[in-house]
Amino acid sequence: MADEESLAQIAYRRLEEDIVTLKLKPGEAITEARLTAELGMGRTPIREAIQRLSWEGLLTIRPRLGMVIADINPGDFTRVMEARHALEVLLAGSAARLASKEERRELQDCAGKMRDAAGDGDVIAFLRLDKEFDEIVAKAACNPFAAKAVAPLQTLSRRYWFRYLGDTDLEASARGHLELMMAIEAGQEREATVKAEGLMQHFRRQAVRLIAEVEWV
Repeated sequence: MADEESLAQIAYRRLEEDIVTLKLKPGEAITEARLTAELGMGRTPIREAIQRLSWEGLLTIRPRLGMVIADINPGDFTRVMEARHALEVLLAGSAARLASKEERRELQDCAGKMRDAAGDGDVIAFLRLDKEFDEIVAKAACNPFAAKAVAPLQTLSRRYWFRYLGDTDLEASARGHLELMMAIEAGQEREATVKAEGLMQHFRRQAVRLIAEVEWV
């Protein structure tokens, strides 16, 4: 069972990254057989990964017809960020207060790698570290209900960010994340909520600007 769970997690991570980075394109039809062959795994872990991706809104399962990668609507970015905002502030404050020594070390290590990725202009590496950061905070905050609610919103946000912002927002996004990580790692609860608020406001402004640009075009 443990091996199956591990394979399901690996399958999920690979498929999620392919969807977020548009390797699997919006509207593209895929099949379980194709994914099984490409990932070199059995049907059970692939099916578990598919169910999770469906729940997160990244693909649509059509009984007897296969699956389709979810489309991207620029206008939905603002709705995703609106729903995500308060949860991120809550989790950041809780993580700063409750994180273990090991989790704080993990944040410090993640921050160093994220700084390097941003310095190298490596968007894919940044996205992987952003997900790692989200998972550390989710665990450290000790609030599984908030963590489960925000997880799909974080994934959708990464997809919008990669599609529409990517290189142009890498430096600003990395800076906001690093400041937040430092506050959480240092146990500064008030500062962590302020930095989380600032980061969410940044993304909400970007989402609004994106809509304006799309409407202008």
